[in-house]
Amino acid sequence: MYFCSVNRLQHFLRAKTQYNLHSPFVFRLYTEVLFSRAPHHGSRRYDDVVWRLSHYYGLPHPTLYSPSITLSSKDGDFFVVDHPHRNESQWQAFVDDSRWQVTIDLFDSGIAIANPHLSKQHFILR
Repeated sequence: MYFCSVNRLQHFLRAKTQYNLHSPFVFRLYTEVLFSRAPHHGSRRYDDVVWRLSHYYGLPHPTLYSPSITLSSKDGDFFVVDHPHRNESQWQAFVDDSRWQVTIDLFDSGIAIANPHLSKQHFILR
């Protein structure tokens, strides 16, 4: 428990908000999808992130049985991971992989986005 709290504190201290985002795509995703004024406002949990992405892009809501899921939309493919810090090396492999142009670390969930129109960037967000 102590280890998790230290990691969460370190994440919080490094994480940015919408005021520090210089990517229009990630700014829109952060403000309109992840932290919009909808049910579960501000939740970073895996199931809420998947629900918000599905709802925003008009995709069928998937049944969540696995710790990761892929959603395809007009803005690219979204790979959502539950608790990416449980396996740091696996999450770092997603961040370093060239197939994913944008990766977003929300601590409780991680999002890898494949969209060839975006430049390679990694975001740590609150």
